[in-house]
Amino acid sequence: MKKGYIYTIVFIVAVSVVFSGVLAVVNAVYKNKIEINELAAEKVSILYSMGIEAENAVAAFDEKVTQKDIGEISLYSAVNDDGIEVYSIPFEGSGLWGTIRGYVSVDVNLSTITGIAFTEQNETPGLGGRIEEEWYKEQFRGISIDNALVYGEDTGIDAITGATSTSNAVLQIMNNFINTTLKELEEADGK
Repeated sequence: MKKGYIYTIVFIVAVSVVFSGVLAVVNAVYKNKIEINELAAEKVSILYSMGIEAENAVAAFDEKVTQKDIGEISLYSAVNDDGIEVYSIPFEGSGLWGTIRGYVSVDVNLSTITGIAFTEQNETPGLGGRIEEEWYKEQFRGISIDNALVYGEDTGIDAITGATSTSNAVLQIMNNFINTTLKELEEADGK
């Protein structure tokens, strides 16, 4: 006996409703745990950008890092493992497939990048998604921000092969950050 199209549609709708309900219940049950894990991941990213290593990142963050508002800019301040006082400032900008967010840390003189960490990106896995790899992020440590950042042997910053658009987007985000956010911070902080 042939059941027809109506049976198929009713079956698909019923399965969709059941599984959507299960996912909604699981999300509601674990909502607090998800928020705690997201906050812990953000603290780890901030510490990484600052150059602070710790076994227990959440405890180290709570102990070493303070939140400040300088002018209109909300940032985090701490002394990193090298004994340098640094600011970690959130950034965001457009990537190839969506918004790229993260933290850039700079010394308090606003002259050197001490680290960068990405907290959100939607770039192509295996290509642009490689911006989260340690080798890529580490090449920004110690970079002077006197001039615009560019890729090349002279600067020591390498683009990601096969991810030109994402690589260019990261540099554009960083240069916009330097030219706007850091300039505002400089004016507000009186540096």
